Amino acid sequence: MPAIWRVCRASAADICGADMDDDFDTAGSAAGNRRKKAAWLRGIHERHLAQCRAADITDALALAHKAHVEMDAQLQQDSANLPEGKQIRCGRGCSHCCHGPVEIWPQEAALLARFVRDAGLAPDLALLERQSRYSVDTWREQPAADQACVFLGDDGACSVYAARPNTCRKLLVMSDPACCDVRQGRTDQIDRWFSWEAEMMEVAALEVFGMGLLPRLVLQALQQK
Repeated sequence: MPAIWRVCRASAADICGADMDDDFDTAGSAAGNRRKKAAWLRGIHERHLAQCRAADITDALALAHKAHVEMDAQLQQDSANLPEGKQIRCGRGCSHCCHGPVEIWPQEAALLARFVRDAGLAPDLALLERQSRYSVDTWREQPAADQACVFLGDDGACSVYAARPNTCRKLLVMSDPACCDVRQGRTDQIDRWFSWEAEMMEVAALEVFGMGLLPRLVLQALQQK
């Protein structure tokens, strides 16, 4: 499974500590820089953990909407301030990443269900049911036609774009979008654009609120009265 479709599910130690300590016994300057980066990432992660833990979870829709607004603002700020932000090549109709597993949190599923109802959409419930039988690791075992997101339109556009999960919002690339097509065998050429603030924001949300594959959580949310 290409790493581009995987949400970072690691713990704070995996992200900010253990993985970054492997080469600390190499050159002193490099080790020092790695320690500084690890401490910096831990700080960001812990700050977002505290914010998520303090959030009002009684209103799932408001919580998810607020998080999406904050994610968009962070991405807009970083893409404008970081040189690499000018190289982002994702655009409407570029949908190869919409054929992989997406992990979201329950409040996002509730917001998606509300958006679907308010917009009068009719997602393929049978497809959601079939997709729900698979995991991140087994996603590609499905028939190719079933791997596409249930909300992906025939025109390659997202039908729930305004309510799309934060996982989708922050997945951006600087390389040729064609590289994201697993059928071409060029996923090793994918060059992702990262906002570490956005990454830690989502890791914290998944850690605090819980997570599951989009088909399963959305199907559950749509079935609730």
